[in-house]
Amino acid sequence: MEHHSVLSQLAPYLLLLAMFFASVILRRLSIPSIIAFMLVGFLAKFFVKPEQVEQFELFKHAGIILLFFFIGLEYSFEKLKTMFGAWKTGSVDFIFNFVPPFLLAYAFGFDLFSALVLASVFYPSSTSIIAKLLMDFKRIATPEAELLIGILIFEDLVAIMLLALLIPLKEAGTVDVSVLPLSVAKVAGAFLGFYLLHRFVVPRINRWLDEISEEDVFVFFILGLVLSVGVGFHAMGVSEALGAFLLGVVVPETRVFENIEKKLSDLKELSIGLFFFFFAYETELALPENPAFLALLVVLAVVLKVVSTYLAASIYGLKKRARVRAALSFVPRGEFSVVMSSLQPSLKTITIPFIMLTAFIGSILFVLAPKIADKLYPPKRPRRPRRKLKKKRAPSGAPSALKETPPQSLQTQEALPRERGPA
Repeated sequence: MEHHSVLSQLAPYLLLLAMFFASVILRRLSIPSIIAFMLVGFLAKFFVKPEQVEQFELFKHAGIILLFFFIGLEYSFEKLKTMFGAWKTGSVDFIFNFVPPFLLAYAFGFDLFSALVLASVFYPSSTSIIAKLLMDFKRIATPEAELLIGILIFEDLVAIMLLALLIPLKEAGTVDVSVLPLSVAKVAGAFLGFYLLHRFVVPRINRWLDEISEEDVFVFFILGLVLSVGVGFHAMGVSEALGAFLLGVVVPETRVFENIEKKLSDLKELSIGLFFFFFAYETELALPENPAFLALLVVLAVVLKVVSTYLAASIYGLKKRARVRAALSFVPRGEFSVVMSSLQPSLKTITIPFIMLTAFIGSILFVLAPKIADKLYPPKRPRRPRRKLKKKRAPSGAPSALKETPPQSLQTQEALPRERGPA
């Protein structure tokens, strides 16, 4: 009895160790950590009771807010303006990967909101998985890397907008078009408010922010601020992800930026890992009602991403081999798909295997992409430069054959008949 009591007390902390070892082992196999966290979540359902993991609930809620805050840190309002230049490639990606799954889900009998959620799960590639693979396999300097990162940024922004529009529809309980104008107005107001903050307030408090960021207790300030903004946005009927993202955007690129990354990055990793863990742990284990639909969705996810990315690479001006590498490297789904899926828990029997399969297949395709591209379009071998023959000097005093032989041009010139001058 006492032995059982000790195990029950240790269970939540052993989960953290299990998440670590599972992540390390799968990463050696080029499988992203998100899969490890969800696998541990599934297995924990058989050994850990819900009340034993209640102490991690805060991290579950903080994970999504911190994730979007750190995404926002990578942007500025000036950088967001330049994203309009990626509208061509981003639009191709959106049309191919949002419209078909929405129509397919609706045709299979899903209600309008569920079809929108499924399309939103299907659409975005995983920023964290693809960015990590680009760095791990030293492909960040390849011609296609800039294109992939540009489309990922476009997808991030579209996904945030979709999230901001879907949450009010979820709370309304139905797809009511009359709710959309108010939702759009709230999103526009949030962007305007944070832009004014960035333009007029942040420059005046830059020095103060740099000073307090050096304090040991700065982590309490920034964590409290980020969570307060996220929860405040949610209370106003706007996505907490949008609030956290915009707060990250207005952070100036000074010492405060560096200190935030240094002091919050580990907490972010912990929170995001536990968010993915709970996503799987709280899912009822059941086979999908329509396995054929799931299989079709996975096949379409691979095919449409490959085709749309190849077309986008063509528009971008990449050569054929780089197009193939780009197309095969953009399949994995991940964190955004998980967030979208949480809007409709009844779909998890479809969305969880979909996300895990596409993340796994996509990671393998990423690794194989350079080899497949080289087989389809073999790189041209550089021509070897011709060796110049060294002229041998004739012995001194001996007649030189080279000197006695006139140049070829002179020989040809002498062989040609000369034109006669006027008589």
